[in-house]
Amino acid sequence: MKKNIFFVFIVLFLFSCGGKELMKRQDYIKWNTNYNLEQLQRDFIELRFGMFIHFGILTYTGTWAQKNLDITKFKPVDFNPGQWADAAKEAGMKFGVLTTKHHDGFALWQTETSNFSVKGIPWRDGKADVVKEYVDAFRSRGLLPGLYYSVWDNTKGIGNKPITREDIDYVKKQLKELLTNYGEIPILVLDGWSWKMGHKAMPYDEIKSFIKSLQPNCLVIDHTHLQCFWNNDLVVFEEPKGVFAPKGNILASVQGQKIINGNDWFWGEQTIREEPMSVTEIVEKHLKPLEERYTVFILNCPPNRNGLLDEHIVRRLKEVGKVWKPNYKRKPLPKQPPQNERPIIPISASATSGNAEFAIDAINDAHFYSVWETEKKLPQSITIDLGEIYPDVAILCYVPKYVVTAKPTNEGAITSYKIYASEDGIHFEEIAKGNWPADSSMKVATFNPVIARYIKLEALKAKDGFVAATEITVGRK
Repeated sequence: MKKNIFFVFIVLFLFSCGGKELMKRQDYIKWNTNYNLEQLQRDFIELRFGMFIHFGILTYTGTWAQKNLDITKFKPVDFNPGQWADAAKEAGMKFGVLTTKHHDGFALWQTETSNFSVKGIPWRDGKADVVKEYVDAFRSRGLLPGLYYSVWDNTKGIGNKPITREDIDYVKKQLKELLTNYGEIPILVLDGWSWKMGHKAMPYDEIKSFIKSLQPNCLVIDHTHLQCFWNNDLVVFEEPKGVFAPKGNILASVQGQKIINGNDWFWGEQTIREEPMSVTEIVEKHLKPLEERYTVFILNCPPNRNGLLDEHIVRRLKEVGKVWKPNYKRKPLPKQPPQNERPIIPISASATSGNAEFAIDAINDAHFYSVWETEKKLPQSITIDLGEIYPDVAILCYVPKYVVTAKPTNEGAITSYKIYASEDGIHFEEIAKGNWPADSSMKVATFNPVIARYIKLEALKAKDGFVAATEITVGRK
């Protein structure tokens, strides 16, 4: 009886001293098992800090995105992802993201799709599995293992020519291996897609649905270079591209930066010559302000050719861990806007004026955005062909004119609209109408599910008397 009373006393004491927060923090290393996108976003932003790990053949060649590199050079003689995990834990990080395959196409796991992988090299007699050792090491330290995967594959040729069904199936086979052989993966970072070939060319809706069928709790993000939820489960800020999560941001977000800022993402000779970001730079100028902006900081720490983090990086991470203390009194993430969880990539579009294809090409690079712009005469409309009849179309997202490196623009932003649906492209029925603020944020319209192949967005009013759209997407309930 005395032992039971003592146990109750300890529990009450822990709760009175913030034990609720302690228990809550410990729960974050157990990934959510009941899929709900907003809850997953809420859980993820509580991780606050993670390690990006660029490691692969580029660690040895330093030749970015080239095809047919000499993969026999990959031989990390002291390979130890446990050292990476220990350094991450000492820094106060809660997860990692490993580059399983970069643009060059070299795969760090025992893929059945290609010998351009660790099974095709002498190191460990071709039996190595970097991905497995990484996920095992991070999990053993109570850290979550995220993965990075480049859709663009320069050796295979995916992204260098029109996409074929063989290309799509190749990507899906590799993703299936990554998402079925290594347990629960909390986040999958995609790259070489939106900015290289576009989500229309490589069917985003098909591949994202496939990913979610394998792991519904996995957050999927791509380097779209659009700071909104356009085809992303989290907003992505790629700091080396010149962007930083803005003050007042209330969208669940991630921001990536390199600990050796002058270096490439992968290890290079300059990595050992240059000083890492200072503790002040990491904690005061990144972690603290990003925390207030509901943005998780992912700091890239590249392993060297021996397969270890350099000592000056390990030392800096340890120094960060002594200073960095998350603010668990931060207000909860505000209610997130409706999101297009099941996007439909259309096959074509037509408009009353301007090039309608620019609104649905799904190509967005940090220094190039194709924008549909109309004549200065309202109303104007765009009709989107979804390619087939869907029984449950229920959301439309509109990204106004977008400029990533300059101040946001509201030029051409639609402020009053109507939305119509049709099965045959001839007879249209009004399904929604409303008003949007004249700013640069992504606009969302939701409506009761309708049977439709064609969706028409009519702009009744717009800033400056014309319409501009970087992207318009439609989704299912």
